[in-house]
Amino acid sequence: MRLHALLPLLLLAPLAPAFAVDDFSGAWVAWICPNGVQKDSGKCSNFVLELHQKDDQLCGAHFFSTPGAERVDEGMAPSVLGDISHDVATVVAMSTRITPPVKVRVEMKKVGGMLHWIRMEHPPGDYLLPKSARLSKSKAKTLFAPVFEQELKAACASAFVMAAEAAAKKSRETAPSAAAPAPAEASPPAQAKP
Repeated sequence: MRLHALLPLLLLAPLAPAFAVDDFSGAWVAWICPNGVQKDSGKCSNFVLELHQKDDQLCGAHFFSTPGAERVDEGMAPSVLGDISHDVATVVAMSTRITPPVKVRVEMKKVGGMLHWIRMEHPPGDYLLPKSARLSKSKAKTLFAPVFEQELKAACASAFVMAAEAAAKKSRETAPSAAAPAPAEASPPAQAKP
C-alpha cells in the first residue's frame, strides 16, 4: 500500500533538477577586444567575476582592466550582490574606482555555458564596468589573490546570513497573525445586601 503512495513521487523525481536554480558560482573571465583583434592583453580589456551562490542569493567581486592595464576598476569584497529569479541574476555591482562608489544594476544569465552580463543602468562617473560582456567559466577556482579570496568568502557568508534573516523577518511581518482572543470582561462585583 505504501509503494502506491510513493509511486507518483518516484515518477516525478527525475524532473526535480529541471526546477533548480542555475548555478552561477565560480570564476568567470572575458576578453573585450576591438573588432578584428584576438585575445591580446595589450589591445583588449579584461573582465573577471568571482561569484558565490547560496540558494537564490548571489555574491561576488569584479575586476576590470583596460588594454595594457592602464586603468583598473576593482571591487571590494563583495562588490556584486543580488538574487536569482527564473535563472536570471539581478545584482548591484559597485565600483569603488571613484568616491563615492558608483552602484549599477546588472542582469546576468547563463546561456550555453557562457555568462552574459548586461548593465541595466548608465549612471555618470568614471567607473569601468562594461555595458555588456560574455564571460566563460575559468578552470581555476579563483583568479584573485588568496587573501582577497578568503575575505570575499567571509563577506559573502555574512551577506547570505543577513539576506536569510531579512527574508525571515519579512515573512513574519507579512504572515497573517492569528487574532488574539479578546480579554474576558470582568463581571461587575456583586453588591452586598444591606
